[in-house]
Amino acid sequence: MFKKRFGALLAFSGILSSAVFAQSNYEGNMGLEYRKWRLTLFPPISTNWTNAPNYTAKYSINLLGGYHGGLDGTEVGVLFNATKYYSYGFQLAGVTNFSKGDVAGMSIAGGFNYAGDDMSGVQISGLANLAKESLEGMQITMGLNYSGRSSAGLQAAGIANVSNSNIEGLMAAGVLNYAERNVSGLQASGVANIAGDDLEGLVATGGINYAGGTASGLMAAAGFNVANEVEGLVAAGVANIAGSIEGLSAAPLNIANTGMGLQVGILNIAKEFEGMPLGVLSLYGNGRKNFDVRYSDAGFTDISVTTGTYRVYNLAMFGYNTSFDRNVYRIGFGFGLEKNIQDSWENVESNTLFVNQELSAHHIFEEEWDRTLNLIYSHKYMVGNRFGNGLSIYGGPSVNMQVTRVNSANDYTWYSLWSPERKGREYRFWVGFTIGMRIFHQKNLPLLEDEFDRFGDGWDW
Repeated sequence: MFKKRFGALLAFSGILSSAVFAQSNYEGNMGLEYRKWRLTLFPPISTNWTNAPNYTAKYSINLLGGYHGGLDGTEVGVLFNATKYYSYGFQLAGVTNFSKGDVAGMSIAGGFNYAGDDMSGVQISGLANLAKESLEGMQITMGLNYSGRSSAGLQAAGIANVSNSNIEGLMAAGVLNYAERNVSGLQASGVANIAGDDLEGLVATGGINYAGGTASGLMAAAGFNVANEVEGLVAAGVANIAGSIEGLSAAPLNIANTGMGLQVGILNIAKEFEGMPLGVLSLYGNGRKNFDVRYSDAGFTDISVTTGTYRVYNLAMFGYNTSFDRNVYRIGFGFGLEKNIQDSWENVESNTLFVNQELSAHHIFEEEWDRTLNLIYSHKYMVGNRFGNGLSIYGGPSVNMQVTRVNSANDYTWYSLWSPERKGREYRFWVGFTIGMRIFHQKNLPLLEDEFDRFGDGWDW
């Protein structure tokens, strides 16, 4: 019975092939014979029978699945669509669309799409989109996008985008974007962006961005940015780590062998750095490492660790007020700019006189640590003299503002020029003074104008 039914089915497909599909003398791509329609139950049961790999068609219907030479139009398969040479047009399959050669157009599959050569257009699948060579266009899947060579366009995946060569455009993944070579454009992932070579453009992740070569543009990570070289803007929730960095680096921890530009963080570390550090501690092999002891009009004596470059420095401060019969402490941070005296006073010539301008903020607490709002902000203008290269003494006026919710805090100042209150906060404004002493290695700095003239050769910061 089975043999009779099978034979009848073959006979029916042969009749349908002869009656419905008139063979054309047209030879398309790859020398394939062209037919407008084809129908396949399951290879080799089709209107082209065992010669299906030698034919292409405009319309193709695969009741279960089909294997043909090519496609120049539209193909629908319940399970799979497969072509030996190429697929140009629209493909829809319940499980997979497979082509050993080029794919151009749109491929939609519940499982995966595969292109053995270049893929151009749109591929959408539930599990994976795979292109062995170049990809141009859009790939969207819940699982994996893979391109063995270049990728240009959009790749979106719930798990990973992977390319062994260049990528240009947008890659978005819930877990991982990976490229063994260059990346240009936008990469966004929930866990990691990884490039064995260069990264260019915007790279954003909730975990780590890694570039084995140069990262240029914008890198943003909730965790880490790691690159051999960085050019542009890098921002991380934990750390930026680079062999060399040029531009803006912002993170709680910034680490580089060499750096130039702006570093913003709690801790900045580099063997050599030229530019502007903004942090609590900025430790550079070619920078300053000083201790300062100061006394201010508010009655506080502060000890600070002063780091950074010789031009721009950071202060981490701890202070105690000796004027009260109770224990009053403060902690703070600040940053300052040091100039040659002639930068501010043109008629004064000296190799030892300097000017420091600082901005600082202190949080004050009594007896034990307390987070209640109790702050003093200050701008200081101080003139100092350097004795040798290991000691300097300085002093000058300061403009101060106190913002507090502590009732007993009004005696931190000897007087106030203005004392408004608003929404439970007390404000006090006054002009005061600071005197101090700085120890350990220091050096004379050239005029700012001379440094700007040498900008192309690097600043002596």
